[in-house]
Amino acid sequence: MNSVQFLRGQLRPVLMVMALGAAHAAVAAEEMKLTPLSQVPLGIEVRGKQVAAYSWDDRQGRNLLVLAEQEAGERDDDGTQSASIYAAQYLLEGDRPKRLWMLHDDVQRCEFDASLHFDNAATRVTDLLDDGLSQVTVGYSRTCTSDISPREFKLIMHIGKSHKYGLRGVDRYGASWWDEEAGALRGMPLPTDCSVAGQQALVSQYKEQGTELPLPGCYNDEHDFAKAPATLLAFMRQQWFALMQKQDVDWGQQQSPAPAEDEP
Repeated sequence: MNSVQFLRGQLRPVLMVMALGAAHAAVAAEEMKLTPLSQVPLGIEVRGKQVAAYSWDDRQGRNLLVLAEQEAGERDDDGTQSASIYAAQYLLEGDRPKRLWMLHDDVQRCEFDASLHFDNAATRVTDLLDDGLSQVTVGYSRTCTSDISPREFKLIMHIGKSHKYGLRGVDRYGASWWDEEAGALRGMPLPTDCSVAGQQALVSQYKEQGTELPLPGCYNDEHDFAKAPATLLAFMRQQWFALMQKQDVDWGQQQSPAPAEDEP
């Protein structure tokens, strides 16, 4: 067999959808009830085009999360592109909203194709510590490339003004492809363990020695959580793999040929 796995039939996507549903159900009890907003109040800064906004209540009061993107447009005179994203949480108190934190990331002067986008499925507001203080999690992909290949992916959690945790790695975009001769998707499967040992075991299993880590669908490390409550890391791991599973299913469905229509 070749050094990469043949992914036949529809069994894997079904299992992944089931796993994604289980992951969402496991955190449903800790999730805050969000109210989507089409417009944000005066005093809320939006850098770029607003792509989402939500409000909710916790022990601090009324909160608002806004997400915005500045897409890569026409190239500059030097032929490069730039793109950026912006996220911020505000506390709506008194006459002037108070910003608790801000996230900004960008791709500057990309000579290829710049792309930076939020993953809506990653946005979560939770109370995992059962203390009435919300954790806000967002995820996004980032790339500057000329081919179809996995993108940098970041899953970031903020708690109030002072705590930020993240898992940073690569996603599953372009991780598999359709093999016409075999009639199946081909590629290394989604890892289930992102430890170095776990990834190296998968590399050895599929005889892909020399493959750079992290593998598509894995993050680099868990250093941000060294002093964090274990509940937070467990949630972030669960979210990461659920998002990667969904990406894997979506990408695989895009690559698989449509069923042939019966001739009349």
